[in-house]
Amino acid sequence: MASLRDTSRAMSQENVAVLRRGAAVFGSGNLDRYCSEFLDPDVEWHTASEDPDAGTHRGQAAFKRYVERWMESFDGLSADAEEYIAAGDRVFTWVRWSGRGRTSGIDTEWHLAIVYTMRDGKVVRGDEYFDRADALAVAGLAE
Repeated sequence: MASLRDTSRAMSQENVAVLRRGAAVFGSGNLDRYCSEFLDPDVEWHTASEDPDAGTHRGQAAFKRYVERWMESFDGLSADAEEYIAAGDRVFTWVRWSGRGRTSGIDTEWHLAIVYTMRDGKVVRGDEYFDRADALAVAGLAE
């Protein structure tokens, strides 16, 4: 019989696997598929406090509008998740974003930590942080 710890570890790793599959779909640019397959209908997405449009986006449609605004601001916007760390129902990710500013024409690159909270194989909450240590602490993984 599997212990509670073994079951929790297996679920944590499954959450990482779900997010890896989701990253591939997100990277393809198919936001409708990403939202329907990987986000809970009532997802809450909390942007980093330093973000120009900091706030909470509730529901798949609000999340999609938020991402579309970023896509409109950058040519070739791409995200590369460099690290995943499972922590129970949460997963810490360290993501490198890049793109060319549409207004400035300047190539840019930045890192963003996202702490995903998962339930039943879907993202129910996302929390963005520019500060890696803050995100690790929220995920219960303080360095």
